[in-house]
Amino acid sequence: MGAKISSAEKSLIDQMGFSGREIARRLHLIDFTDSDLFRIKSAKEAVTKRLPELIEDFYSYQLSDPEIAEIIGDVDTLRRLKKYMTEYVRSIFDGEYGTDYVNTRLRIGKVHKRLDVRPKLYMKTHAYLQQILDTEIDNAGFGEDAKFVKNALHKILLFDAELIFDAYVQAYLTEMQGATREVEKYASQVGIKLDNMFARLHDKTQKDSVTGLHNRRALYDYLKRECQVAERHKLSFVVIYMDLNNFKSVNDLHGHQAGDEVLAQVGKTLLSVTRAVDIPARYGGDEFCIIMPRTSLAEIAVPISRLTHHFDRRSKYPVTFSMGIIQVGPTFFEEPEELIAKADQMMYEAKQRAHQDGHHHWQFEGKENSPENK
Repeated sequence: MGAKISSAEKSLIDQMGFSGREIARRLHLIDFTDSDLFRIKSAKEAVTKRLPELIEDFYSYQLSDPEIAEIIGDVDTLRRLKKYMTEYVRSIFDGEYGTDYVNTRLRIGKVHKRLDVRPKLYMKTHAYLQQILDTEIDNAGFGEDAKFVKNALHKILLFDAELIFDAYVQAYLTEMQGATREVEKYASQVGIKLDNMFARLHDKTQKDSVTGLHNRRALYDYLKRECQVAERHKLSFVVIYMDLNNFKSVNDLHGHQAGDEVLAQVGKTLLSVTRAVDIPARYGGDEFCIIMPRTSLAEIAVPISRLTHHFDRRSKYPVTFSMGIIQVGPTFFEEPEELIAKADQMMYEAKQRAHQDGHHHWQFEGKENSPENK
């Protein structure tokens, strides 16, 4: 068994459990689109050519606040901060918001907490940065498109602020965990085993242990949030409700371990073939669900085919999928429970056909299909 890796040997993004899926999901929730990304990048030259002047303006404003000036402390620190801020603004307009970008923002949040920079001070300076960048965009000759460029910028600044406060919260939790370790040390002396209860409790409330997917509770949380996002931005999304055909026979003939292998393979398949922004979940038993943001029924054939082919190539047992598929939005929305019930009913109709031939089948909006009958 390998040695346990300490938190000091991990990047902050790994310590906090961020993934490419989480980053994509957050950008989706603030409706950051490919058009926004194009606008951000198109503004880079116009904004950064006056970057030294903007940075001087920014720190003149900072130093006018006695509390902030006291935190900065000395000219060497100020010089380092100016260098960092220059790099940060450039990175905004580079348009690369992957793990390196996120890790940098999280690290800055951790440093702010360590220096005891209160959130209200951070937001004050964050708002001023937005103000001076907005002014620069207004003066850069974008015309009517300036408002769209600024809107894209505001989304990324919001994304960054969320990361900063995530790091604040993580730092507070680390302090709490230090106190918890003291409690655990005492508890072990009197024969009580706490065993990192907080992390375990969180996993149990959000993740399914067999498949590694989100569980039913997390699914409903995500579904409710997706309805809010789609309704706000007039988007559509798709919900796929899946049931495994022939799963009971596998359990009966080969045992529950084989059944768990099938469930785990479904989990691996869903994580492999879905997009980073999609939400695959185990609803319970042999039933699964996928939320696919920014998708319509007209676009569903390719991902469904990819899903079934990927699973068929890797499954050791004759298990197939019955799927009920619904589109939600962009104008009409229902409660999450009603959406699941509707998708479940369509899955049941697909299941009737699967009983006849054992193939993959799916049903949506009065239509039926299978890989063998397209």
